[in-house]
Amino acid sequence: MLEQKKKIIIANPMYDVVFKLLFEDKENACYFVETIIREEIIEIEFAQQEYIYLIQTEKDNITKEIKVIRLDFVATICTKDGEKKKVMIEIQQSLNPIDLFRFRSYLAKQYSAQDNIIKQEKIIIKNDKVTLEDKIVDVKSIIAIYLFGFELDDASHVVTKHIFKGSDLDSGAEVDINHPLVKELAHEAYYVQIPRINSDIYADWGNCSRLMKLLSLFEQNYFVDKRYLKRYVYPIDSETDKNLEKMIKSLERIGADPYTRRVMEEQEFMSMNVDFWKQTLAQQDSTITALQSSNTALKSSNTALQSSNTALQSSNTALQSSNTDLQTKIAAKDKRIAELELILGL
Repeated sequence: MLEQKKKIIIANPMYDVVFKLLFEDKENACYFVETIIREEIIEIEFAQQEYIYLIQTEKDNITKEIKVIRLDFVATICTKDGEKKKVMIEIQQSLNPIDLFRFRSYLAKQYSAQDNIIKQEKIIIKNDKVTLEDKIVDVKSIIAIYLFGFELDDASHVVTKHIFKGSDLDSGAEVDINHPLVKELAHEAYYVQIPRINSDIYADWGNCSRLMKLLSLFEQNYFVDKRYLKRYVYPIDSETDKNLEKMIKSLERIGADPYTRRVMEEQEFMSMNVDFWKQTLAQQDSTITALQSSNTALKSSNTALQSSNTALQSSNTALQSSNTDLQTKIAAKDKRIAELELILGL
């Protein structure tokens, strides 16, 4: 039995390197997934653990390679109906809401991946020739688990499950279709909001569910060294919570490793740089917007000035025409006076 007063220091699993090391242990991964999806896992194997994608910066148009921690497992699960099936389980964590595009892009790749198609060799005999052909017998269901380091405005629950539901379009009645053509064109997803995990949930630890006890590992409180390490303050019964105890010990060991601590610090520093970069870009955008507004006002002022100048030129042209006309009339008058003086002999 781990005593509550014992000073247990664990690594914060919301750091990429800790998250990855924690779930490299199959038992930890199996317990975590089983607790979230509430299905028995018979077997679990690692698939791809890192996904590399490219981004192109708008500022200098340079393409950069970004490596994102993501854990994939191929599991054989036993459903509540006793059915055994292979599924593709994806676990991702995100500290930024803008990762939506990355999630969609990755899911698209999973739907089209040949590894997620279950094939069976079929013997074909034709014209006394024996050949083997691959026959598609099933496809792996996709289960996505997302751990968000931010809150969703319209979802107050710590963990929510979303799964495809069918309904009769005419009557609106709910229908349950188990045909693979329908089931495998949708996927179930679980969303965990890390900021909503807090000590209020654990006021009555003894009555907490297995799920909530598991999520206590991710609670972002009781830090002892910035956000890298934290105290684990809840009592664990070695008999009933042995899987959770094992995960705590894994996080203790990870947190005590100097190399891992250094990687966590690098991630923190990188995050600070990204935040500074975002803030700088925001300030630059604000300056550019102000300059654009000033330029627009200047253009409007210049247009008004040009209109005024055009009107002044038109007025000046009219004045010149009037002056010419007046001079013509004066000259005609002077000529007439001269003619009259000549007639009168003046």
